[in-house]
Amino acid sequence: METPILTNPAGLSEVQPESAPVRRLLFIDNIRWLMIVFVVLIHLNCTYGNIGRWYYHESGVMDIFSWSVFGTFDAGTQAYFMGLLFFIAGYFVPGSYDKKGFGRFLRDRMIRLGIPTLIFMVILEPLTRLIMDACNHSLPSSLGLWYSKYIISFDFISGSGPLWFAFALLIFSGIYALLRLLFKPYNAMKVKESVLISHMRIMVLIGLISCFTFLVRLTQPIGTAFFNMQLCNFIQYIILFTLGIIAYRRNIIFNLPFQLSIRWFNLALWAGLPLLGVIVFLGGAYRDFTPFAGGFHWQAAIYAVWESFVGIGVCLGLLVLFRDGYNIQGKLSRFLAENAFAVYVFHTPIMVGLTMLGRGITFYPLLKMILMAIIILPLCFGFSYFIRKIPLFMKLFS
Repeated sequence: METPILTNPAGLSEVQPESAPVRRLLFIDNIRWLMIVFVVLIHLNCTYGNIGRWYYHESGVMDIFSWSVFGTFDAGTQAYFMGLLFFIAGYFVPGSYDKKGFGRFLRDRMIRLGIPTLIFMVILEPLTRLIMDACNHSLPSSLGLWYSKYIISFDFISGSGPLWFAFALLIFSGIYALLRLLFKPYNAMKVKESVLISHMRIMVLIGLISCFTFLVRLTQPIGTAFFNMQLCNFIQYIILFTLGIIAYRRNIIFNLPFQLSIRWFNLALWAGLPLLGVIVFLGGAYRDFTPFAGGFHWQAAIYAVWESFVGIGVCLGLLVLFRDGYNIQGKLSRFLAENAFAVYVFHTPIMVGLTMLGRGITFYPLLKMILMAIIILPLCFGFSYFIRKIPLFMKLFS
């Protein structure tokens, strides 16, 4: 039987450990395209909920129900979806290095991650800005001068948009490769006995992420960014990326206990979401979110714990639910999986343009977000399908 191959969140094809069952990891592909759909939805949520870092926020009167729904969706989704993508990405890093070695591994990462990031920085970011200027009737008088200044001033380095993920993953992969190069005597390719996942280990993980996230947010609160990277969330990303590497060596994904993982998933949903309402009410987030964003406040501490609790619970649940119940693909799922990474790269100018063109249409914010999602998601996947017909792009975004 053919060695299983999977396209990961960064568009990379890797192999699973030798000790794992020989089959295609279709469930990981399905998680990936679902998370990228949530990327598009969270950016629409930013647009119409007027929250988070995004290019265009549509102002308007927000009633308490809309504010609650937008805020809950933003907080709940941010708690897990990028962390899960980093975990999956980390899972495929060791096998790639084992197969390719230091030089070829880094060269492959530069092509698969660096080029899409550079495409966004030098083409899609300025295109998005020009679309916004055109919608606001404020295009620069000299496009050549404007673009030259954007490049020469190195402003483009901060213009990674959603591709900050690929940029960060490139950095993480580079650090991993250097560590493997420096510690050659270590038999890194050996597949070890699987780790027993217990409630205690999960609680320790949640506590570890919570504590360090709180400490980072003392100086890097929610809403701030360093070269377009929100360091306030990076503790979770670093730890889950590292756990993905360990999961490969220990074959953890296939040995995650279903019942234990589902218990944490149910706790995250049925206890975590109501708990968020209590925290928001007691902490006064409806008046001022600042104490929750960071600093030495009890709200920042409890919010970091809540995020870690919900994030780990949902990640565990999704992994076992998809592993045991959705390790199949029909035509639609296969289409979504094949085009997901290109959607991730190209959705920004499409979304910004359409949402700004539709700003004159008055709708209830939640309804408008749903309607725009129905329009934008098929459009982005359709655009991805056609652009991947170009041979170079098919290889780059496959």
